[in-house]
Amino acid sequence: MISVFKELSKERDVVYKKYDLYACKITSERSLYDFLTSQVARISDATRRLKTLLSGFMLDEPYWESSQRHSSEISYLLENGAEVCGSSLAEACERDKAIISFQSECFNVSKINIYKNATEDIVLDNLFDRGHCNELNWERNNICIKEYCVNRFEEGKLDFSQIDDKVGFDLLKEEDEELFIDTFRKFTELSWQQINVDDGLDYKFYPDKNNIFKAVPYKIHKFRVTQKYRCFGYTEDGVFYVLRFDLEHKLSD
Repeated sequence: MISVFKELSKERDVVYKKYDLYACKITSERSLYDFLTSQVARISDATRRLKTLLSGFMLDEPYWESSQRHSSEISYLLENGAEVCGSSLAEACERDKAIISFQSECFNVSKINIYKNATEDIVLDNLFDRGHCNELNWERNNICIKEYCVNRFEEGKLDFSQIDDKVGFDLLKEEDEELFIDTFRKFTELSWQQINVDDGLDYKFYPDKNNIFKAVPYKIHKFRVTQKYRCFGYTEDGVFYVLRFDLEHKLSD
C-alpha cells in the first residue's frame, strides 16, 4: 500500500474513505488503528512511512458518506456471495470504479467483480501494489506519456530526468506512444549483456560527428525503437539516461 500512496498526486487524485476507516479490520483480529499504534509501528520504518502517507490523504475530507452515491436498498455482492452494500466497494461502483486496499487473500487481484442487484457486473480496479496507480492513470488518460514513463521505469535501467522534451516526448503522436513504451519495457527487462547483443534494440555507440551532444561529457549511445525511430542517451552506473528521440532517422544518417 505504501507504493500506491507514493504514486498518488494530491493535486489530481481524490481519495474517498469511510468515517470509521481507522476502526476497520485489516487482519482477522486487528484494526488499522491497532496496527498504526502498535509497538511494531513505532520501530518499523515502513509503518512510519505508511502513517505519514495516510495522514496526507486520509485524515480529512472527503468522506464518501457525506455524499453517498450507492443506495442502501440495492444489493452489491462479491463473487463469493458476500454482501458489501454500505462499504467502500459498493460506493466505488457508483464513483470512479477504483479502490485502494491492503494486499490480502481476498483482495490480491487487480480486478474485482461486484454484482449489483444480481444483474449488473461491475469491475473495480484494485490498487494494492507498486505501479497499479500509474497503470490505471495511463489507461484512463489521466497522465501524459512522460509522467507515465518516469513512474513506470523509476529505479530501473532508464532515466528520463535529462531528456529535452522538445526533441523527446513532445514529438510523439498517439500512435507512437505504445511503440516507445513497449521498447522501454523490453530494455528494462533485459540484462545489459542481453541488451548489447539484441538485434532488435541494436544498442551501439554513437560517434556524434555533428557535435549534437557536445555539451554532454559522456559517450553517447543509441538504441532502436522501430526501423526508423531511435532513442539517444548515455549510460552511467548501469542506467541509461535518455536525452532525445529521433523520429526521422536523420541523426543516424
